[in-house]
Amino acid sequence: MSEQTKETELERRLRERAAAEESASAALEAPPADPAGDATEVNPLAAAEEENAALRDHLLRARAEFDNFRKRTAREVERIRKTAAESLIHELLGAVDNLELALKHSAREGDPLTVGVRLVHKQILDVLERNGLEKIEAAGTRFDPNIHEAVAQSSSDRVAADHVIEEFQRGYRLGGQILRPSKVLVSRGPEGAPRES
Repeated sequence: MSEQTKETELERRLRERAAAEESASAALEAPPADPAGDATEVNPLAAAEEENAALRDHLLRARAEFDNFRKRTAREVERIRKTAAESLIHELLGAVDNLELALKHSAREGDPLTVGVRLVHKQILDVLERNGLEKIEAAGTRFDPNIHEAVAQSSSDRVAADHVIEEFQRGYRLGGQILRPSKVLVSRGPEGAPRES
């Protein structure tokens, strides 16, 4: 073989070796093939938006749950406060009743003891009224079993049938609900008058 042929043979081998090295490095740099053989690519922006939507939904649910918890807790605290106040006020009504009896049976209006009892009675009632207590007016009104408790009935020429003649014990409301009904004497109307049904 001539030198020129040897050189060409050498060039051909170098070219083949360079081509093999180039294809090997290209294979290393190429992205891995999809195992499913699908040509779809995962869009990182779409994945981030999907994750953002899921996190937003989770946040909104957590916020709603917390808001519901806060409202339930506030209702429970109010119920406990109201129950405690109701119990205390109910017990104080016995003292108010006794003061009213003392005033009803006091001998002299200008007596210092009577004046003192009247002031204490008024002060207690003012405090109770500031805390939501309301008096139920009974005398002369039509009998209502929702707010009155009939202790007795009596004939009366002065008071119409089914109306309250006299109040034995005052009734009270607390927060719109009956705390204690009024104990009353109810009129049957004039003696011998027919009853309405």
